Order: sequence, then C-alpha cells, then structure tokens
Amino acid sequence: GDARVEERDNRWSCVGDPTEGALLVLARKGGVERQTEERASPRVSEFPFESRRQRMSTVHVLSSGAYEVLAKGSPEAILPLCRTIRVNDEAPPFGKEREREVLAAAESLAGEGLRVLAFARREMQDGAPRSAGEAEQEMEFLGLVGMADPVHPEVPEALARCRRAGIRVVMITGDHPATAIAVAREAGLPTDTVILGLELPESDEELGELLGDREAVLARIAPEQKLRIARALQARGEVVAMTGDGVNDAPALRQADIGVAMGKVGTDVAREAADLVLLDDNFAHIVEAVEEGRAAFTNIKRFLTYHLTDNVAELTPFIAWALTAGKIPLMISVLQILALDIGTDLLPALALGAEKPEPGVMDRPPRPRQARLLDRRVLGRAFGFLGPVEAGAAMAMLPLGAFLFFGWPGGPLPTGGVERDTLSAMVFAAIVVMQMANAFECRSTPSSLFSIGPLSNRLLLGAVLVEAAALAAFIYIPPVAKALGQHPLDPAHWLPVLVTPWVLLGAEELRKAVARRRASVLH
Repeated sequence: GDARVEERDNRWSCVGDPTEGALLVLARKGGVERQTEERASPRVSEFPFESRRQRMSTVHVLSSGAYEVLAKGSPEAILPLCRTIRVNDEAPPFGKEREREVLAAAESLAGEGLRVLAFARREMQDGAPRSAGEAEQEMEFLGLVGMADPVHPEVPEALARCRRAGIRVVMITGDHPATAIAVAREAGLPTDTVILGLELPESDEELGELLGDREAVLARIAPEQKLRIARALQARGEVVAMTGDGVNDAPALRQADIGVAMGKVGTDVAREAADLVLLDDNFAHIVEAVEEGRAAFTNIKRFLTYHLTDNVAELTPFIAWALTAGKIPLMISVLQILALDIGTDLLPALALGAEKPEPGVMDRPPRPRQARLLDRRVLGRAFGFLGPVEAGAAMAMLPLGAFLFFGWPGGPLPTGGVERDTLSAMVFAAIVVMQMANAFECRSTPSSLFSIGPLSNRLLLGAVLVEAAALAAFIYIPPVAKALGQHPLDPAHWLPVLVTPWVLLGAEELRKAVARRRASVLH
C-alpha cells in the first residue's frame, strides 16, 4: 500500500491513506514486514482503484520468475473473480455455497459498522498482465478484513444542531449498505431511507425529487454520482456543501456551493478543488464553521448598524444649518467628523466584529441566498431609529447648552467665539458617548443588552475605554481642541452630555422589548 507507519515521540502514526495504513498495521501484527515482502517480490505494475470496478490490483514478480496479482476491493467486486479459496495449505474450488458463506460473513461485519474489504490473488506464469481485465480473473480468494472508522463522539450532537439550524444532512458513501446503516444509526441519522447507487434514477430532476426534503443514506455511491447529486440538489434551489477526499471527488467538490476536503486523508487534488479544508476530518467542526459563518454575517451587520447610526448624527448638523440658512449654527466640522470616524469609532466597530455567536444562532433556518447585509432591518434600525435618536439628542445640546450656560433665548444662538466652540464640544462629546452606548446595544438585535451581559465582550469594553480616552484628548489637549474648533468643557457642561447615552439606551431597550413582544405574539 502507498502508506507508511512511523513512530514519533513514542506514538505511532500513519502517513498516507489511513486504509492502507490500517492494513500495514494488521500485516505487522501478523508478523509480515512490508520492506521484507517488497524485496522478496517487488511490485512491477498497478491497476488503480476505479469506482466502476470497485477494486484495485498490483502485480509483483516472484523469485521463481512468475508474476503474482494481488487484488482488494468490495466483496461484491472480488468474489465473482474467484475460482478457488485459500484454506490453510489447500485451495479447494470456490463454489456457490462458499460464496454465500463469505457474503454472509461480509454482511455480518458490515452490520457492525465495519468497512469490509475482500482480498484475492493469482499467480501467472506467462508474463505480466497488461490490463486489469487480464489480471483480475481466475483468482484465489484469500479472506475478508473489517476495518472500523468510528464516528467521532461529537457527531450525533452536531447532527442534532444541523436539524435545529435547518440544515439537512445526506450521508453519501461508497461502503456496503449495511455498513452505511450501522454508521448512520451511530451518528444519529435516520435509516428509513437507504438508497444504493444502482437505484439512482437517470434524470437529475427525478434524482432531486427522490432525495426530496428528507435526510437519507446513500450507499455504494461512485464519485461521479456525487457530482450528479450535487447538481440535482442545486437544481431544486438547495445550497449544497459536499465533502470528499479522493481525486475523483474533485468535480463534486468544485460543483458544490461549498466544497469541503479532508485535511488528513484528502488528496492534493481534492484540497485544491475544495473551498474549505477540514484539518482534523471531524464533521462536528463543519457545524462549528457554519456557526462561525452565521456569527460573522451578523457581526458585519452590527458593524454597519454602529457606523451608519453616527453618520446620521454627523449629517444632521449640516442639514439643520443649510435648511435654516445659517440661523442654526454649524456644530460639527469636517475635522470633527474625521475624528469621530477614525479616532473614536474605529476600535469599537472592530470589537463588534469579534462578537461571539449569540445564543440561538443555530436554532434559526438558513438565510436565503438573496439575503443582503444592508437589508431593511439594518437600514431601518440605523436610519429610522438609532440614528434619529442619536442625532436629536446630540443637536439638543445646542439649545440646551445655550440656555443653561449662555443666556439663550435672550439673544441669538452663539455663532462664534468660546460660546460656539463650547457648544460644538458638547455636541461632539454627546455623539461620542452615545456611540459608546450604541456599541453595546448593537451587540444584539432582539435581546436586551442586560440579558446578554453588558461586559461579556472584553474587547469591546477595552475599545470603549480607549474611545473615552480619545474623547478626553480631543477636548482637553489644547492644540487638538483648537484644530477641531472646540473649547474644553467644564464639569457642569458634562451633566447634559452624560444624560444622552441613557436616552439612547432607554429608547433602544424599549424598541427591543416591543419587537420581542410582537415576535412572541406572531409565534
């Protein structure tokens, strides 16, 4: 076999195909060393495994000059080639009775969830065979080997999570149907629908209808049939993720919406064709990747909601100034907007991108193919609610600050000097502190901030602290404040400013409560 078993750090490991590695271990336990056998009877040619033949064979030259053909494959593919059977030192005819006994033994092993391989040999005196058909005939049956490929303990729970998430799992294998059924039961897949490769309809449309919307177990499936299955499901509008490890799996991996290659046992061709490589070959980690993908999609929406909200607050002073022909003084400058977007908003936005998956993310059906990041909910929340609340509370600092500290409405609103710069600093500070509150509120859409733990995202907590330090620098470092057109705030000026984040928190919590109530009524 094209594999080897090595000992590293007092642990044995297989390099290459694990099936071949398991056979090498079995041979070594039986006192047969590969190197010794290769020197005694070197390989001269090979007829690789083909899904059509369901077997492979190698040709070796013996010390006598004769050629020996060694074949392995599925019992159904090997047994019809055999004319004799090895029993100790004898080779009696391989009749129908013995064939039934061997098939029953193979069924028994497969029923235990073992992958069953049959082995046969043939000695040729008239030269090496030139084709598989010439080599694989008139053979002597040697025996069966059952190999366990145990289901990872995490798989049943992973399959249950798939069902809750609206993901349908179809098991596709080239193994014996009894093996497939045993493995499916262990994994938690229903076994009421078991389909053999020979039973697949010719039409892709009929194949899609056969698979329908149910979980199924497909056994004795050839790699080219995996390609047909992917196409048939896609024709029904399904999003298909396909796993594979062999060279012949590459077309199906390429065809699928998401091709997943095995990292340990997968061939280079399969890994190149796939979109994702599973390093440890554990199905449960595919489900975890789905969860992370859903979380990433949601986090981008959080990021966008957070940024779009303060865009409304930044734009509103310009609109108010333009619509009143300057009667309402412009409270935000272009430099202040840059300070908001780059100096204070950047780190909290990035921290929102690292938010962990929220509870229940895998209890929702998959989003439609046409789902957009900037959907009506994101735009409605940012432009229709959070943005106006933030803009209104920030602009309120102008009349409120003028009334409390500069004698308005006894005269016009300040348009210059220390008074105007102080009010501008209050508007600027109000936007920043409301963005701090907004960052925490954007962590969830339906759930209350207080139900998910306000301080559970430590990256966000750190980012908000940096944002507060940046705000202090923009207001109290004289050269920076002067460049931004601001004047340092006294403690009294902070009192109305520090009310604004609580206004935004209260409004958003009220909106979420109403949304949750409506959702519960609809369900």
